[in-house]
Amino acid sequence: MVVSKVPPLSAVAIVVLFIAGTASLGTPIPVDASPAETIAWLKAHQSDVPVAVASFALSVIPFFVLVAWVRRALPDVYGYAFLAAAGAAAAQIVISSWFVAGAALHADSIDPMTARSLLDVGAYFGPVLTTTDVVMAGAVALAALREGSLPRWLGWISAVFAVEQLAETATIFGTSGFAAPGGDWNNMLGAGLFVVWIVALGFGLRKRVLPAA
Repeated sequence: MVVSKVPPLSAVAIVVLFIAGTASLGTPIPVDASPAETIAWLKAHQSDVPVAVASFALSVIPFFVLVAWVRRALPDVYGYAFLAAAGAAAAQIVISSWFVAGAALHADSIDPMTARSLLDVGAYFGPVLTTTDVVMAGAVALAALREGSLPRWLGWISAVFAVEQLAETATIFGTSGFAAPGGDWNNMLGAGLFVVWIVALGFGLRKRVLPAA
């Protein structure tokens, strides 16, 4: 049995940076906002966007630390699936931030239609990220519930998160309101469950049995 503070501390760091980045931007601009409203939002948050992007970028560091611990704890098949999905998730987080950062950089002069288009592309981060979340959470759930590699309570939390994220792929087809890309389903419900799952993952890895050499 090995006990380490690294996984829970990594999870807490991810959540703190994630919340800091999200909070700095305030209420997200919805996809059905007009180009003029989009420009007004960008101007109001022009100085906040770099803070958010830096927070999201820095969160990738503890995220990969946590990923390494999860990969080590899981049997090979589940571990490789988790690792591949985690890499794809991190890439999506980074790339999605480029669109908001690029649009806000010259908020005073960017064409309103161009700004709207850039944020529309970035809005699909949430709907598409769900698929990598399903693989990550699904791998943890199966390894915990079928193989006993991790605590069963973590397996059940992971299963719930995986099912919710699978349902959340419906936001790909949304156009406005709760189920729109970048709407409350992505930014409130999905993100809230992600925070719970990350914290659970970190603390679930605090005590575990090392695999045989």
